[in-house]
Amino acid sequence: MKKNFIIFAVLMIAALIIPVAFLFSEKKSRAELMNNADVNALLIELQNDWDNVEEGKISSDFGFDFVVLDSNEKAIAKTRSDLPDDIGRATSERYTIRDVIKGGEVLGKVMIKNDYGTISEDAYSSARKMYGIGIAVESVLIISFLVYIYVFIVHPFEKMKKFATDVSSGNLDAPLEMDRGNVFGSFTESFDLMRSELNDARQKEFEAQRSKAELVARLSHDIKTPVASIRAMGEVLEAKSKETDQKEKLHSIVSKADQIDVLVSDLFSTTLMDLDNLQVDCSEQNSSVIRDIIKDADHKEAVRSADIESCLIICDAVRTTQVINNIINNSYKYAGTEIFVTSFCEEDCLTVAITDRGGGVSEDDLPVITKKFRRGKNSKDKQGAGLGLAIASELMEKMGGSLECSNADGGFRVKLMFHLA
Repeated sequence: MKKNFIIFAVLMIAALIIPVAFLFSEKKSRAELMNNADVNALLIELQNDWDNVEEGKISSDFGFDFVVLDSNEKAIAKTRSDLPDDIGRATSERYTIRDVIKGGEVLGKVMIKNDYGTISEDAYSSARKMYGIGIAVESVLIISFLVYIYVFIVHPFEKMKKFATDVSSGNLDAPLEMDRGNVFGSFTESFDLMRSELNDARQKEFEAQRSKAELVARLSHDIKTPVASIRAMGEVLEAKSKETDQKEKLHSIVSKADQIDVLVSDLFSTTLMDLDNLQVDCSEQNSSVIRDIIKDADHKEAVRSADIESCLIICDAVRTTQVINNIINNSYKYAGTEIFVTSFCEEDCLTVAITDRGGGVSEDDLPVITKKFRRGKNSKDKQGAGLGLAIASELMEKMGGSLECSNADGGFRVKLMFHLA
């Protein structure tokens, strides 16, 4: 690459120097031609034909003007009548003056007119031609150099830029074409190996995360069975116990078992969501199913009204049960107040609003309350993982509906939107 740059630089410098060198050589060669060949030929002619010259007869076919002086420096012959007669004027007009010598005797002098204007014009014309050629050559070199830069530097850089953009956006499947002929050729193979290594690492990480999620799902499922057994035995013992203190402890065991069951269920559901295995089987249902689900979920009998519009909706009864259970359990845990349920049909949706009177959540928490592992500021002293509303929102979307949260009527409100059949 460095060698190519040097070659291009030398060629461009040469394209500028050659016309200048030609100008000087042309000017020098013309001057030498006037001072040597033509002048010598004239002197020889004058020596051989001096008698005729003295009579004013001279040859004028040399291509330039001159004046011949005798030994007394008197003009005896001219090629033109307007030429100077004396050496002083000729010298001031830059005439070339030579002695005419024959047999060692100075016969006279010849004063030759130097046509600097014609010589300069010819030299300038030649120089212009050479400059034109030089500029053309240099233009070709510059264009070739620019093409070279684009092909071997700019275009490969653009490909590398696109490659870097693909990698940064997570697209690690598109390979980087390798070309050792460009300036980045030695890097392309390394970059593509880096991409391949990153892709392999990402695949391994994905597999590890999936394996971990599958392990959590299996453990969550397996934990539910012993927890259910503990709860069942606690209820039996609580029913049989006659001592108040013992009954309270057994009731606490049953309550904790319920809490563990809810947490494990949430963990199991969110793991299935991560694995994209959370299945939903929707069908047409009478809206009264929602009233029944609310009644079953409200084991503390905190719901004061459950006015559900009569209509046909699209939902999964099992998943809807999970959604409403999470919402009511959150009200039990964080509000501990009465719960009011209202509904209305609008366009193609049945909206069910579940509202408590617990003061709601902060405005900062509202936008993120349905995100996984995000809990409101009022939940610091309450047990939970921040999964209930996230799972409920995901399930509603999978059923083709939606879930919205807001503060209303002095508490926290959750709106469930079901599509009408």
